Amino acid sequence: MMQGNRFRRFLFYGGIDRENYDAIRPMLWKRNLRALRITAALARGIGVIFLVLNLLLRTGLWVPYLFLLCGSAVTLLLLPLIKEDGSGKEIWSLLLCYGQIILVCVYAGILSTQRSNHEIPATSVIVFIALLPLTIDDRPIRMFAVMLGESAVYLLLSNLLKSAHAFSLDVQNTVTFCIVGMVLYAVICTRNIRELHQSERIEKIQRSIITSLAAVVEERDENTGDHIQRTENYVEKLTRRMKKYERYSRLTEDYYNNVILAAAMHDIGKIRIPDRILNKPGRLTEEEFEIMKKHSGYGAEIIKKTMGDIEEEEYCSIACNIARHHHERYDGKGYPDGLKGEDIPLEARMMALADVYDALVSERVYKKPYSKEKAREILLEGNGTQFDPYLLPLFLDCVESER
Repeated sequence: MMQGNRFRRFLFYGGIDRENYDAIRPMLWKRNLRALRITAALARGIGVIFLVLNLLLRTGLWVPYLFLLCGSAVTLLLLPLIKEDGSGKEIWSLLLCYGQIILVCVYAGILSTQRSNHEIPATSVIVFIALLPLTIDDRPIRMFAVMLGESAVYLLLSNLLKSAHAFSLDVQNTVTFCIVGMVLYAVICTRNIRELHQSERIEKIQRSIITSLAAVVEERDENTGDHIQRTENYVEKLTRRMKKYERYSRLTEDYYNNVILAAAMHDIGKIRIPDRILNKPGRLTEEEFEIMKKHSGYGAEIIKKTMGDIEEEEYCSIACNIARHHHERYDGKGYPDGLKGEDIPLEARMMALADVYDALVSERVYKKPYSKEKAREILLEGNGTQFDPYLLPLFLDCVESER
């Protein structure tokens, strides 16, 4: 029974359990979608080369290559309809997935109608290249079924249309191709799945560590209270508003999710600020304020050292930008780099609004909380100078809806 479950896990989920497979599926989707772009372009290029060569040599083998060329060209035309994160327009991804299966099976059928067998070894390479990312979803059983189906179509037509000797050679070629292809695909597939599974486990550990560090900062800083959780909630609400506007339509779901996850780390650099400054009850002196300002740079350094080697590149970049630049001003008078306007990363401009608003409406050891109406007025005074004039109205809408 245990052997049966293990074999089923291998066929359906590449050797891991379903829960872990579902967790890494978005990463598999991205990887396979990139592979599909590359292999479709490669198949089109090889199709052109073989088509031209066979036309020049007058071998009469131009039909399979013309079909492969047209099929891969159609795939490339349809690819832009699928989003990177796999969300939206699911019907196109489904059509492309099974369209590729049909394309390869028909290609095998056309190939089997050719009178000679010398083209098989060369075209087998092309077919195998086209097969690898075929389903846009690494499931060994699906790929094995496709390979067997393709081989069955090929041998059926070969048996009907060719001599016994030619059919015998086709059987040998097809069996070799299937065995080699299945073994290679199984190795590639299971390795990809386990590599991504291991990577995800490490990312979870990293994020747990960084979240713990953020909690340590919150415990040390008597001014903040639940500041980290509240600002993260404000950022999440802002992202929901942004999705409705054409100006931000190019942003992916992954981007928004990464911004929300990274928001908790915006003040991580405060862990290196002395307690006498971090928790001073009154106003900071100019010298103390200069030391406090360094927390933004410290934050980016901590994130890079803790997460930079293994963590997903986009997430790490967003987290670093938020930590380093959430005190920049739209007019260029902020710190640490004095960035201006849209030179300030978008995620940092989003964080600036959440950070300042929460500081205004929260009680601190050196001040009483402002009313939400007063906080709104202060934010409006900074429109176009301290804050992004496009984001500010969206953020105020979030605040209004909360009230």
